[in-house]
Amino acid sequence: MKNKKLLFVASPGGHLVQLGLIAECFDDVESVIVSTYKEKPAFLSGDDYRRVDDFSRDNPHLAFKVFMQCFRILRREHPDLVVTTGAAPGLIMVIVGRLLRVRCVWVDSIANSKKLSLSGRIASKLGVSVVSQWKEVAENSNLIYRGRVI
Repeated sequence: MKNKKLLFVASPGGHLVQLGLIAECFDDVESVIVSTYKEKPAFLSGDDYRRVDDFSRDNPHLAFKVFMQCFRILRREHPDLVVTTGAAPGLIMVIVGRLLRVRCVWVDSIANSKKLSLSGRIASKLGVSVVSQWKEVAENSNLIYRGRVI
């Protein structure tokens, strides 16, 4: 992936740990990590770090603010690909990415062992490539399965 730029985005906790493991596989590519921490956690690789606000179903009024933050990041960074492990900020980033015609990949969290997450289902309806880390979930939801991150 010479001369390509990847943008990795995830919520804190397990989503970000999984994303960090994925990002490590692309250490030869220019990359930007996006999450909700004020500063980039030490365990993450990546050339640059950008912050967005966190939100969930409990505070959906923040979605528009995050939408605008994601829009500004994508316009500034011009990535070739957005990769996310979720959750809500990752979904907003792929929505904005699709509007700006950026290729996007959603890697559903390893925690979703029985069914695809709500955000993953929404992403799949938007033409985003969705990957499950569980073979059975992938088969039942007509998704891509390439193994587990952890």
